[in-house]
Amino acid sequence: MNIIGLEVFEGPGISIAPPGQLELTYGQKLRVNTSFDYRGPSKDITLYGAIGERRAWILGGFVEKVSGEAPPFKTPNSPTTFVPVTASVDIPITADIAPGADYDLYCKLREHPEAGLPEVDDVITITGIPPTFVLLEETIYPYAYIYDGKCDITTFTFTTIPFTPASWIAGRLAQHFEDEARKSGLRVMEMRVYVDENLWRPWTNWRIEVVGTPAPATAGLGMSLGIPLWAAILIIAFAIIAVIIVATLATKTIVGLFKRKPELEAVKVGWGKETLILTIQDSEEYWERIPTPIETLGGMSEEDLRHLLNKIAEEEVAPPVEGLGLAIAAAAVLGLGALAIGAYALGKPKGTQ
Repeated sequence: MNIIGLEVFEGPGISIAPPGQLELTYGQKLRVNTSFDYRGPSKDITLYGAIGERRAWILGGFVEKVSGEAPPFKTPNSPTTFVPVTASVDIPITADIAPGADYDLYCKLREHPEAGLPEVDDVITITGIPPTFVLLEETIYPYAYIYDGKCDITTFTFTTIPFTPASWIAGRLAQHFEDEARKSGLRVMEMRVYVDENLWRPWTNWRIEVVGTPAPATAGLGMSLGIPLWAAILIIAFAIIAVIIVATLATKTIVGLFKRKPELEAVKVGWGKETLILTIQDSEEYWERIPTPIETLGGMSEEDLRHLLNKIAEEEVAPPVEGLGLAIAAAAVLGLGALAIGAYALGKPKGTQ
């Protein structure tokens, strides 16, 4: 595989074919064009690119700062002869990379590492002031107090049109994102929304961090859109609340381990009936209990629902410290509230009580 060309994109799709060393700033994206020869059956291939630093003393040698991954594309069907193939990947310039000169660049085919990792050294200069993100809103979903185990921790960085009001964040994104995740068989535990505090910038920069249950490697929604599943869910939530993204959406997912939050009492504000019913259903599914019919749950009062939820916790949640009663452990894990106000998993803007 070879890198055959580079392009810089500014704002909503203006391209520049740069000579020599490239100078980029925040909000732009670098398009890397590659070519390689392919022989074999038609299959999906994923092109990945990263900007960073070559350091010989580090295992692997390359320290990635920012990266991008193109949607999977199909190779030609050529079982016996090699045919030329071209592909491109966009790398957004975000706050993850500091201003500086002589950054390096490399690409790879995820499914075919034997195709090589072509690299161009000392080719990128980053200028300008990186976005300074401040926490705008944090949402802790009730499922955070049920789930223990592996999780996906995904960071989204994107840009919207100038002066996009923060009002669209106030609970609506959190609610729609959770709704779309459920439709895909996933659960969200946490979401944090950050905005660039330097409002003088020509574009508004955002960062969203999501902690959720692991997404399957081949998920219908994500594969149909050619992007990771969590990113597909976020784009649908954006569309519902009419948020316009004008630059490439950058995503980065790592696999982590999620632990239940024992400090539930500290954030208790009271769940409504809808939240209680959904949390009971989640609890019964998670612990593989016989589900309570939805008609039965719908006919119960909030007090009865809380009693049922506490009963489930008492039976399923082990005491965190020897000698403490099950009721105390249950209150710590599944008590009567979270950062959800009135409806299920509404966002809590920073600084509210």
